[in-house]
Amino acid sequence: MQRAQFFSTRTSAASVVAILSLLAGCSSVDSPRNNSVGGNSSSTGGGSGGTPNPAAGGMGGANVTGMNTDPTCTGSDVSAAKRIVRLSFNQVTNSIGSLIDAAFGTKLITQFNVVDSEHRGFPPLASVLEGPQYGDGPWGKLDNIAQAAGQYVFDNFATVTGCGATPTDACATTYLNTLAQKAYRRPLTAEEQMRLTTYYTTTLKGSIGATINEAVQYSVYALLQSPAFVYRTEFGSDWTTDGALTPFETASMLSYFLTDNAPDQPLLDAAAQNKLASAADIGPQVDRLLMKDAAKTNLNGAMMSYFRYPNLETVVIQDDLFTGMMRQAMYHEAELFLQNGLWSGKVDDLLTSKKGYANATLAPIYGVTVTAPGADGFGSFDLPAGRSGLLTQAGFLANTSRPNDTSVVARGLLIKNAVLCSETPPPPASVQDTINMILAANPDASQRDLANIRATTSPCNGCHASFDAYGLALDSFDELGRYRATDPQGRPIDTSVTLPDVVGGGTAKDIVEVGQKLAATGGFGKCLGRNLINFALADVSNGGADIDSCSVKRVSEAFTPTDQSFSSLLKAVATSAAFTNRSKGVAQ
Repeated sequence: MQRAQFFSTRTSAASVVAILSLLAGCSSVDSPRNNSVGGNSSSTGGGSGGTPNPAAGGMGGANVTGMNTDPTCTGSDVSAAKRIVRLSFNQVTNSIGSLIDAAFGTKLITQFNVVDSEHRGFPPLASVLEGPQYGDGPWGKLDNIAQAAGQYVFDNFATVTGCGATPTDACATTYLNTLAQKAYRRPLTAEEQMRLTTYYTTTLKGSIGATINEAVQYSVYALLQSPAFVYRTEFGSDWTTDGALTPFETASMLSYFLTDNAPDQPLLDAAAQNKLASAADIGPQVDRLLMKDAAKTNLNGAMMSYFRYPNLETVVIQDDLFTGMMRQAMYHEAELFLQNGLWSGKVDDLLTSKKGYANATLAPIYGVTVTAPGADGFGSFDLPAGRSGLLTQAGFLANTSRPNDTSVVARGLLIKNAVLCSETPPPPASVQDTINMILAANPDASQRDLANIRATTSPCNGCHASFDAYGLALDSFDELGRYRATDPQGRPIDTSVTLPDVVGGGTAKDIVEVGQKLAATGGFGKCLGRNLINFALADVSNGGADIDSCSVKRVSEAFTPTDQSFSSLLKAVATSAAFTNRSKGVAQ
């Protein structure tokens, strides 16, 4: 191939893989598209894989094996099998920003339409485009990102590489070796160093006649498509046995969980010194990382996604007040609430807090006047009686409304799912006939009347008894979250409910008491812990944590004696066996 042809032709994904096999040691894994090695029957990909490269992290790891000896729960404390997990596009672009230039990483997010932290899936790979594997579409996007990064290094060569205007091969190869070590998030093996140097000197400079700048450009391009960069392993020191992740695997797991970015130098140094081997080692690293703005941005966004606030952008409500400005105001109120509420007080304060945020657009929904607004036009206020926490925020309520009415069912289901992690099985195919029959026979029924009918009608009664009460307690708020004493037909609204046994039963007069009872059971902290485990695992297709699993119980036990803050819950997750250990899975 002539030099001009090589550098003018956009390399296909298939040919890139061929090049990378020279550079990145693809033989160390079964396939760059597998996301699981020796996974269980629910895994995606599967396969037996090969012996992982020892440079994937070295020996050692967290000292908890995760083997369960508690007779009160069944199964292991470990949720996931040993596997390979791909980076999300957020993580790819954030990592490139850390490797090359932060401003360039931010530009990539815009240039390639990478979703922000609030709009990605929860867990991060829970979307069709992200997914557990790189399909043809995502791989093409990754190829374009890697090409753009190589071009940026070429265009800003002296600044990025530090090799000046008249670079030498020695400086260039030193830069590439340093970059590769950071990109792979672990030390390079001697074989990898040799492969990288050979690719630079023989393939690019020797065979093609590339200049130093061009050889570095295409080496960077290849590095950023390397499986060692775009995937992270969870093998441990021996993928054929149960056990802990290696220190460098733990460093990557911890950093991408908390900051959505590659591990920084202190974390890599700790891994190199085998100082990520216990909860006592990992805990201080969690505290340090949570002080970073990147961690707060990542986790604030994760919780916006968790509570489904991005749905506000597309929900349809037939009310003249529900303008674009109102949508934005509702969304920003949730952002402010989480930015302030997550990092002070207790996790349960998200349900019981009396603090609200509004601007001139949103204030009429709450019937308040905003005083001393900030630069964004928003000010804080004490919520009126009958409101508390996220559950009575205008955005939460609008998000669970129909175009021209409230929805007891949608509101109840969201609370049951997001606050209690209680899954509801899909209804039988015949349920729509039952719904049509109920509505036809009761055209003027109130929301409570309909709930009472569902409670005594098969097959509806089996499921609705577990969540309708939460929705009925919210029926005093209309589609936009405005308080109302009567329904659209002028009938008084009764918000008193009898709660399901899962939250202790008994009665509550309104949603404020419901929130207090939900908090008092400890169920919300346990549920959030379970979902943060799954968020950390990124892709839970080969074994996510179930609410009744031993892994969730261990996190809950570690969290309960703390100050019960969000930070403490994150630490309980990060120091758990579910986080630091993997089972060998079942051979496929």
